[in-house]
Amino acid sequence: MKTTHIEAKTAGGMSFGACNVDGQKIFRINPDIPVGDALEHASNLLGIVNRLTLVSGMDDGNETVTWAAHELGEMAKAIIDDVTTGLLIAGNTP
Repeated sequence: MKTTHIEAKTAGGMSFGACNVDGQKIFRINPDIPVGDALEHASNLLGIVNRLTLVSGMDDGNETVTWAAHELGEMAKAIIDDVTTGLLIAGNTP
């Protein structure tokens, strides 16, 4: 019996970047990005977040660095959440 492997891709449903008092999101993850590529990008974003939070934690008055880390962390979370949805759609449970 031959099994068919479905390559998991992003679903394109996760949004991020609240831009007003109503909490509307301005950005969305694009659909059909291979899961490996999406996770690699999320990993890179999280690596930057780690470096920024280290700098922010060592120096007072670094609110800009803290907010940058927050925004990048939100992007990485949206990617991971969308990859999870894509895996479920493809029938590959995470």
